[in-house]
Amino acid sequence: MNEKIKIELSDWQFNAGVVGLCNILEHTKDEVKKGDQYIEIELESLKNFAEKHFNYFIEKYYKTTPWYRIVSYKPIMQNHENNNFENFDEKSLEFLNNYIRMAKDYLKRNNYKKVYPLIEHNVDILGLERELKPVSLRKEDKLGDRLEDIKQLYKIIGDIINYCNSKSGKKYIAAKGVIYNIINNGWNGVCFLNPQTKENNVYRDYQEYFVNAAIDYVKSNKERFKYNCFVCDQKMKNMNNDIGFLNETGFDVARKLSHVWNFNNDVAICDLCRLVYSCLPAGFTYGYNNGIFINNNSSVDNLLRTNRIIRDNILNADEKDNRSITYRALINAIRREHSSSIQYELQDVQIIRYVREKYRFNILSKDILTVIRESANEIDSLINAGYREARNYYNVYDMMIERLLGNYNMFTLIHKLLMHRITESETITTYYHIGHIMNLNIININYLRGVESVGKTKDNKALIKKFRAYGHYLREEYIRKDKDADKSKIRGISYRLLNALKTRNAEMFMHNIITSYMYIGKTIPAQLTLSLKDEEALGIVGYAFVTGLNGWIRDENEDGGETDEN
Repeated sequence: MNEKIKIELSDWQFNAGVVGLCNILEHTKDEVKKGDQYIEIELESLKNFAEKHFNYFIEKYYKTTPWYRIVSYKPIMQNHENNNFENFDEKSLEFLNNYIRMAKDYLKRNNYKKVYPLIEHNVDILGLERELKPVSLRKEDKLGDRLEDIKQLYKIIGDIINYCNSKSGKKYIAAKGVIYNIINNGWNGVCFLNPQTKENNVYRDYQEYFVNAAIDYVKSNKERFKYNCFVCDQKMKNMNNDIGFLNETGFDVARKLSHVWNFNNDVAICDLCRLVYSCLPAGFTYGYNNGIFINNNSSVDNLLRTNRIIRDNILNADEKDNRSITYRALINAIRREHSSSIQYELQDVQIIRYVREKYRFNILSKDILTVIRESANEIDSLINAGYREARNYYNVYDMMIERLLGNYNMFTLIHKLLMHRITESETITTYYHIGHIMNLNIININYLRGVESVGKTKDNKALIKKFRAYGHYLREEYIRKDKDADKSKIRGISYRLLNALKTRNAEMFMHNIITSYMYIGKTIPAQLTLSLKDEEALGIVGYAFVTGLNGWIRDENEDGGETDEN
């Protein structure tokens, strides 16, 4: 089995499968030869591929599994035991009881019961599960009175952890975890994800269903085959393999032949391509209920490098800092790609995101890539900015990137943040300041590339800083005339100006500007008339002015807009 297998890049799902196949094989030090638009592997490397397949997912995603949630309690137990339970308090008891409920829930699930006979360990795991019972304190009880019960529970939990953490325990229990947390994001309904499968050994099921079939196909004599694979165009014996097992892809070819031309189905793939597609979840990177893949298919090297940067950023992120991690990984990958080589040129790149069990597609154009590169400091400043409306938290970084990916400007987002900033509401709590809004203005100006009346982008940055300053000086004059103006007059002016901006009414905007300057007895800055030029100029000028009217920040050269001095 030293035959070479050549696999060429194709559609985005297949390319994700190619990346996944490379990740799995290179994780076990198998050789993968990379051409410009293809990879080449040895047939020998597919021997025992199921083990390699699951080992990759378990190592990369073990913290997402029930197996990890069960075994990770061991250091906590040891800490209490080493301190003779002196540091065991009511919070510790509450944590223990929550752990017991979690462990019992997973241990008695049917999917886990199926693999227990495969685990080489002389323990009745379901018997231990039944012995696990939360410790409840009655009003007259003291924690110390139940210490012996807690110690007995620790012995049971220790046996459960040793069982789960044994070599075969981890192999099968952790595999079940990655199947239902990660792998089923990419495909479903076949092999070990087929509810009707009779094979309880998921390793054997995968090896026989995907791998052995692919090996047999590669070794077969294809001269008499009369069909062609829909993906690679290689000859194949029959049309039995379709792409319906991939999530959000394909159709039931047995029931919906109206989906194909003349009711004659030609959407079938060979066993080798089916194996590659099965590796799709290893090509995507999943984190915090989202998945992401960059189809940077200019070459295999670019495809692998870009997605591995994203993978490492997401999987190595601080667990406590999970806000915007998927988008941050995307932005970091774009920056790393740009700085990795002097010869690197920005180009259109396809972004595929898996969100709420649906795929979302965007094209990162050269212009958007340039905006991301030129707005690096402003983008980074928004990572922790957000607001809470009722029970929902909204992250400004996420909303900004969503707009860039969708090729939308930032005017509506800036408007919303300014409205939340000046509105006193019990249902809205803001976690951002005027500096964040100013940075959104700069990102927006980089996106818009300016308007004819305003000039080049660099000049636009200076211009919005100037209009922000105009707003700030108007604010100072109001406060100088009335120290309580910030509580009434400035807020009222801001509402009227924002209403004019929302309706793109330049005349209403200028009317309120004129009235405000008449009140303070000052001359209106001549450049404010730029707002009359067109709607885009009105947005650029107007939102910068209202931003300054509601606070002040230092020059971005000093702190990148991180300080709100209002």
